[in-house]
Amino acid sequence: MLFLSDLDGTLMNSNGTITEEDVNSIYQWTQKHSFGFVTGRDHAFCMELASKYQLSCEYMITDNGANAYYKDQNVYSSLIDLDDGIQMCKEILKYNLDLFYTDEVGNRYYPVSSYGKERLHSFEKKQPSLGRFSNIDILEYLNSRDLGLAKLSMYVENDLDLLLNQFRDLFKNYEVMATSKDYIEITKKGTNKWEAFCHLPVEDAIFIGDGENDLCILKNLKNTYVMDHAPESLKVYGVCIKSVAQAIDIESRKENV
Repeated sequence: MLFLSDLDGTLMNSNGTITEEDVNSIYQWTQKHSFGFVTGRDHAFCMELASKYQLSCEYMITDNGANAYYKDQNVYSSLIDLDDGIQMCKEILKYNLDLFYTDEVGNRYYPVSSYGKERLHSFEKKQPSLGRFSNIDILEYLNSRDLGLAKLSMYVENDLDLLLNQFRDLFKNYEVMATSKDYIEITKKGTNKWEAFCHLPVEDAIFIGDGENDLCILKNLKNTYVMDHAPESLKVYGVCIKSVAQAIDIESRKENV
């Protein structure tokens, strides 16, 4: 059986760490079963996290469903057209937001030419879990690419709901979602975690999540868990629990009945 977990707010706390209890539970689970991440984070981040905690993660859905991996092989991609992505970046910059793009190996690009290095360094301090950014400007980098884009990310300190509605009107042909209380992300139309799951070589799984971007997969899988701090609207779609370890413990007990 495959157990899939969301990262931010579910398996991972705001400091980017996983509790010892959760790590030990995953170790025990993967003695007999498979485990994987389902997240808005990029593949490079997920690989580094799995390596840091020595977790066996055969399955990964990353970038809010823009990419899916099985045994480190990309089995599905849903990418923003490159030219459209560049034009969207130019529009977003008019709103003076902290916009960035993360490439396939984890390099992050910021509008350093528009905002300056001082603002970049200030942003790095606000969001330390993102790590260091490249000194190459985001538009300079995108203009050198050949491939499409998994997602565009924006850090939004104020007026998130207002900006979310404005961007949804502006970019009608793309998915625009609030992935946390201070992030808006844009992906190709039709991109979501469930669509990515359908391209993995597995028919069923256990899933645990806590955010609106988890709703599509919570609705479609039968065996689901929701963190107790999740929005009330999500709690009808799974068993409410406090940790990944608690969910794994429940599943393990089922096997022993």
